[in-house]
Amino acid sequence: MTRSPQHTAISRRRLGLAAVGAALALAGCGRKADARTSTRSRAVNLLLDWNPNPDHVTIYTAQHTGAFSKAGVDVAIHNPANTADAAKQVSLGRADLAVSYEPDTLIAVAQGLRVVSVAALIPTCLTSLIARKDSGITSAADLAGKTVALSGLASQKPSVEYIARKAHVDPATITMPNVQQSLDQALLTGKAHAVYGAFRNIEGIELAGKIPVTVLPATELGLPGYSELVIIANPERLTSDAGYAGRVKAFLKGLAAGQAIALAHPDEAVTAMQVPAKGSYDRATLARMVKATVSLLGAEFGVQKGSDWASYATWMHRNGLLDTAVDGAKATTNEWLVK
Repeated sequence: MTRSPQHTAISRRRLGLAAVGAALALAGCGRKADARTSTRSRAVNLLLDWNPNPDHVTIYTAQHTGAFSKAGVDVAIHNPANTADAAKQVSLGRADLAVSYEPDTLIAVAQGLRVVSVAALIPTCLTSLIARKDSGITSAADLAGKTVALSGLASQKPSVEYIARKAHVDPATITMPNVQQSLDQALLTGKAHAVYGAFRNIEGIELAGKIPVTVLPATELGLPGYSELVIIANPERLTSDAGYAGRVKAFLKGLAAGQAIALAHPDEAVTAMQVPAKGSYDRATLARMVKATVSLLGAEFGVQKGSDWASYATWMHRNGLLDTAVDGAKATTNEWLVK
């Protein structure tokens, strides 16, 4: 569900003005490097959820191999100024598309933002609680009296509270500081016993190479399954602007091709991530992360079940993650996927 921020060698996403500039430069390099980009390609602005990292492997494989160009779109990839930007920017029409999360998309819909999920990018839960081995945390029952650092997404604190209650732990006994992009440092320096929001395919691999850790996937702690990363669009623009709708469909066609290439040729996917993720990971660690991520991709790109979204939205409302009830089925659509 969210993203566990990191950056020092371990970090995948350092936000702020420097990161935004880097993202714009990377997007520009990607476009220049692709000699196959047609002059008739339609521009699409994609806002990431965090700095480029292996969770974005499908996107960068599509960019690297020319799949977007072949689909007729010229994709500019940007980093957000903060972790909550995606839904707001898409709702306001400042970004064509964005990478977000199923829980946070539902929260955005409940808040009245104009967003809809048009494809599952990572169709399974990645969010984990990662604890230092020396913290003594081996299950949710061990969280009493501990400090669990969060990255600031709206869904995180209620999720930890739910996990605690399910394990008969009083959430009030858990300290949950919001450390934004410093989850890794909070754990490495011992300022937190554990972090919540880290991903098992990213931090789970990287942190294990730094200190002894215990990785507890959120679904093993009692949370229901959901799509970790999704692509969100503006539903009003989809119905009122044929040009926008066409760009979205073409983008998803290119993204589907990128996923197919990543699944068939994981080494190509690793190569595609090397420039975007440069400076974040060493080559061997990046390769392990990318291949771990590719193994989690669905055989059929992007498909989402409205009934699953409805069930998850109901669970969120019942457990305090949504202030108001939301029809989750209306927060997602497969209409723009290439059949």
